[in-house]
Amino acid sequence: MDEKGTKRIAKTRELCKIEPSSVSLPQKTNLSISVIERVAEVFGEVYEKEADAIFRFCLLRTSDREVALDFTQDTFMRFWNSLLLEKDIKNHRTFLFTIARNVIIDWYRKKKPFSLETLMENATEGRSSFVLASTDNVETNSEAEFLIRKIAELPEPYGNAVYLRCVEELKPREISEILGESANVISVRISRGLEQLRALLHLEHAHVKTT
Repeated sequence: MDEKGTKRIAKTRELCKIEPSSVSLPQKTNLSISVIERVAEVFGEVYEKEADAIFRFCLLRTSDREVALDFTQDTFMRFWNSLLLEKDIKNHRTFLFTIARNVIIDWYRKKKPFSLETLMENATEGRSSFVLASTDNVETNSEAEFLIRKIAELPEPYGNAVYLRCVEELKPREISEILGESANVISVRISRGLEQLRALLHLEHAHVKTT
Protein backbone atom coordinates (compact mmCIF):
# COMPACT_ATOMS: atom_id res chain seq x y z
CA MET A 1 0.00 0.00 0.00
CA ASP A 2 1.32 3.48 -0.86
CA GLU A 3 1.82 6.27 1.69
CA LYS A 4 -1.45 8.02 0.85
CA GLY A 5 -3.40 4.80 1.15
CA THR A 6 -1.76 4.11 4.52
CA LYS A 7 -2.69 7.58 5.78
CA ARG A 8 -6.28 7.13 4.63
CA ILE A 9 -6.60 3.80 6.46
CA ALA A 10 -4.99 5.32 9.56
CA LYS A 11 -7.53 8.15 9.50
CA THR A 12 -10.43 5.72 9.26
CA ARG A 13 -8.96 3.67 12.12
CA GLU A 14 -8.61 6.82 14.21
CA LEU A 15 -12.18 7.92 13.52
CA CYS A 16 -13.68 4.51 14.19
CA LYS A 17 -11.55 3.99 17.29
CA ILE A 18 -11.14 0.27 16.62
CA GLU A 19 -8.09 -1.68 17.69
CA PRO A 20 -7.85 -5.49 17.80
CA SER A 21 -6.61 -5.30 21.38
CA SER A 22 -9.51 -3.11 22.52
CA VAL A 23 -12.49 -5.18 21.40
CA SER A 24 -14.14 -7.47 23.91
CA LEU A 25 -14.71 -11.20 23.78
CA PRO A 26 -18.19 -12.51 23.01
CA GLN A 27 -19.91 -14.39 25.77
CA LYS A 28 -19.61 -18.17 26.07
CA THR A 29 -16.15 -18.38 24.53
CA ASN A 30 -13.47 -20.64 25.94
CA LEU A 31 -10.54 -19.94 23.67
CA SER A 32 -6.86 -20.27 24.36
CA ILE A 33 -4.56 -17.26 24.30
CA SER A 34 -2.91 -18.56 21.13
CA VAL A 35 -6.26 -18.76 19.32
CA ILE A 36 -7.21 -15.25 20.43
CA GLU A 37 -3.84 -13.92 19.27
CA ARG A 38 -4.30 -15.60 15.89
CA VAL A 39 -7.80 -14.15 15.57
CA ALA A 40 -6.47 -10.69 16.50
CA GLU A 41 -3.82 -10.98 13.80
CA VAL A 42 -6.40 -11.91 11.15
CA PHE A 43 -8.70 -9.14 12.36
CA GLY A 44 -5.92 -6.56 12.14
CA GLU A 45 -4.94 -7.58 8.61
CA VAL A 46 -8.53 -7.52 7.35
CA TYR A 47 -9.23 -4.22 9.08
CA GLU A 48 -6.22 -2.56 7.46
CA LYS A 49 -7.36 -3.80 4.06
CA GLU A 50 -11.13 -3.28 4.21
CA ALA A 51 -12.02 -0.59 6.78
CA ASP A 52 -11.94 2.27 4.32
CA ALA A 53 -14.15 0.46 1.79
CA ILE A 54 -16.72 -0.45 4.44
CA PHE A 55 -16.78 3.13 5.70
CA ARG A 56 -17.33 4.48 2.17
CA PHE A 57 -20.15 2.00 1.58
CA CYS A 58 -21.89 2.95 4.84
CA LEU A 59 -21.47 6.65 4.07
CA LEU A 60 -22.89 6.27 0.58
CA ARG A 61 -25.97 4.49 1.90
CA THR A 62 -26.61 6.77 4.93
CA SER A 63 -25.26 10.19 3.83
CA ASP A 64 -24.27 10.74 7.47
CA ARG A 65 -20.60 10.64 8.45
CA GLU A 66 -21.17 9.94 12.14
CA VAL A 67 -23.66 7.17 11.41
CA ALA A 68 -21.27 5.67 8.86
CA LEU A 69 -18.46 5.65 11.42
CA ASP A 70 -20.72 3.94 13.96
CA PHE A 71 -21.80 1.36 11.38
CA THR A 72 -18.20 0.69 10.38
CA GLN A 73 -17.31 0.07 14.00
CA ASP A 74 -20.39 -2.12 14.49
CA THR A 75 -19.53 -4.11 11.35
CA PHE A 76 -16.01 -4.86 12.53
CA MET A 77 -17.18 -5.67 16.06
CA ARG A 78 -19.52 -8.29 14.60
CA PHE A 79 -16.72 -9.54 12.39
CA TRP A 80 -14.43 -9.86 15.44
CA ASN A 81 -17.07 -11.84 17.32
CA SER A 82 -17.60 -14.10 14.31
CA LEU A 83 -13.89 -14.82 14.16
CA LEU A 84 -13.79 -15.69 17.85
CA LEU A 85 -16.80 -17.95 17.44
CA GLU A 86 -14.82 -19.66 14.67
CA LYS A 87 -17.50 -19.23 12.03
CA ASP A 88 -16.65 -20.54 8.58
CA ILE A 89 -15.89 -17.33 6.68
CA LYS A 90 -14.83 -18.13 3.13
CA ASN A 91 -14.39 -14.54 1.93
CA HIS A 92 -13.69 -11.85 4.50
CA ARG A 93 -14.59 -8.97 2.19
CA THR A 94 -17.99 -10.26 1.12
CA PHE A 95 -18.70 -11.22 4.72
CA LEU A 96 -17.99 -7.65 5.87
CA PHE A 97 -20.12 -6.07 3.16
CA THR A 98 -22.96 -8.44 4.07
CA ILE A 99 -22.73 -7.40 7.72
CA ALA A 100 -22.62 -3.71 6.78
CA ARG A 101 -25.62 -4.07 4.48
CA ASN A 102 -27.63 -5.81 7.23
CA VAL A 103 -26.68 -3.08 9.73
CA ILE A 104 -27.89 -0.42 7.28
CA ILE A 105 -31.15 -2.28 6.57
CA ASP A 106 -31.84 -2.55 10.30
CA TRP A 107 -31.18 1.18 10.63
CA TYR A 108 -33.63 1.99 7.84
CA ARG A 109 -36.30 -0.18 9.47
CA LYS A 110 -35.93 1.66 12.77
CA LYS A 111 -35.50 5.10 11.23
CA LYS A 112 -38.50 5.21 8.91
CA PRO A 113 -42.13 4.24 9.61
CA PHE A 114 -42.87 3.49 5.95
CA SER A 115 -41.94 0.55 3.76
CA LEU A 116 -38.29 -0.50 3.74
CA GLU A 117 -38.67 -1.68 0.16
CA THR A 118 -39.87 1.77 -0.92
CA LEU A 119 -37.03 3.46 0.91
CA MET A 120 -34.34 1.24 -0.55
CA GLU A 121 -35.64 1.90 -4.06
CA ASN A 122 -35.04 5.62 -3.69
CA ALA A 123 -31.64 6.88 -4.78
CA THR A 124 -29.53 8.63 -2.19
CA GLU A 125 -29.42 12.33 -2.95
CA GLY A 126 -26.99 15.09 -2.12
CA ARG A 127 -23.25 15.42 -1.81
CA SER A 128 -20.99 12.57 -2.84
CA SER A 129 -19.97 10.52 0.18
CA PHE A 130 -16.87 8.99 -1.36
CA VAL A 131 -13.86 10.52 0.37
CA LEU A 132 -11.16 10.60 -2.29
CA ALA A 133 -7.88 10.75 -0.42
CA SER A 134 -5.89 8.56 -2.78
CA THR A 135 -4.86 11.35 -5.14
CA ASP A 136 -3.94 15.01 -4.97
CA ASN A 137 -5.16 15.62 -8.52
CA VAL A 138 -8.08 18.00 -8.06
CA GLU A 139 -9.45 17.35 -11.55
CA THR A 140 -9.36 13.57 -11.05
CA ASN A 141 -10.99 13.92 -7.63
CA SER A 142 -13.75 16.09 -9.08
CA GLU A 143 -14.50 13.64 -11.88
CA ALA A 144 -14.55 10.66 -9.52
CA GLU A 145 -16.81 12.44 -7.04
CA PHE A 146 -19.17 13.35 -9.87
CA LEU A 147 -19.36 9.74 -11.09
CA ILE A 148 -20.00 8.36 -7.63
CA ARG A 149 -22.66 11.00 -7.01
CA LYS A 150 -24.38 9.79 -10.18
CA ILE A 151 -24.06 6.16 -9.05
CA ALA A 152 -25.82 7.21 -5.84
CA GLU A 153 -28.69 8.51 -7.96
CA LEU A 154 -29.30 5.10 -9.53
CA PRO A 155 -32.46 3.41 -8.22
CA GLU A 156 -32.26 0.05 -6.54
CA PRO A 157 -31.68 -2.74 -7.30
CA TYR A 158 -29.00 -1.22 -9.56
CA GLY A 159 -27.24 1.26 -7.28
CA ASN A 160 -25.62 -1.19 -4.88
CA ALA A 161 -24.57 -3.57 -7.65
CA VAL A 162 -22.94 -0.83 -9.75
CA TYR A 163 -21.25 0.71 -6.71
CA LEU A 164 -19.78 -2.57 -5.50
CA ARG A 165 -18.58 -3.47 -9.00
CA CYS A 166 -17.22 -0.13 -10.19
CA VAL A 167 -16.01 1.50 -6.98
CA GLU A 168 -15.07 -1.45 -4.77
CA GLU A 169 -14.16 -3.64 -7.76
CA LEU A 170 -15.91 -6.73 -6.44
CA LYS A 171 -16.67 -9.57 -8.83
CA PRO A 172 -20.31 -10.44 -9.63
CA ARG A 173 -19.95 -13.67 -7.64
CA GLU A 174 -18.80 -11.72 -4.57
CA ILE A 175 -21.58 -9.17 -4.98
CA SER A 176 -24.10 -12.00 -5.28
CA GLU A 177 -23.06 -13.28 -1.85
CA ILE A 178 -23.53 -9.81 -0.35
CA LEU A 179 -26.88 -9.04 -1.96
CA GLY A 180 -28.30 -12.56 -1.80
CA GLU A 181 -28.87 -12.96 -5.53
CA SER A 182 -27.34 -15.19 -8.19
CA ALA A 183 -24.24 -14.04 -10.05
CA ASN A 184 -26.29 -13.93 -13.27
CA VAL A 185 -28.86 -11.61 -11.71
CA ILE A 186 -26.08 -9.36 -10.42
CA SER A 187 -24.43 -9.24 -13.85
CA VAL A 188 -27.74 -8.16 -15.40
CA ARG A 189 -28.20 -5.49 -12.72
CA ILE A 190 -24.70 -4.17 -13.33
CA SER A 191 -25.30 -4.04 -17.08
CA ARG A 192 -28.66 -2.28 -16.75
CA GLY A 193 -27.34 -0.01 -14.04
CA LEU A 194 -24.45 1.07 -16.25
CA GLU A 195 -26.91 1.82 -19.04
CA GLN A 196 -28.87 4.05 -16.67
CA LEU A 197 -25.63 5.66 -15.49
CA ARG A 198 -24.66 6.47 -19.07
CA ALA A 199 -28.09 8.02 -19.59
CA LEU A 200 -27.66 10.16 -16.47
CA LEU A 201 -24.23 11.29 -17.64
CA HIS A 202 -25.62 12.09 -21.10
CA LEU A 203 -28.41 14.21 -19.60
CA GLU A 204 -25.92 16.00 -17.37
CA HIS A 205 -23.65 16.70 -20.32
CA ALA A 206 -26.57 17.99 -22.39
CA HIS A 207 -27.68 20.24 -19.53
CA VAL A 208 -24.18 21.70 -19.17
CA LYS A 209 -24.02 22.45 -22.91
CA THR A 210 -27.32 24.36 -22.84
CA THR A 211 -26.46 26.50 -19.82
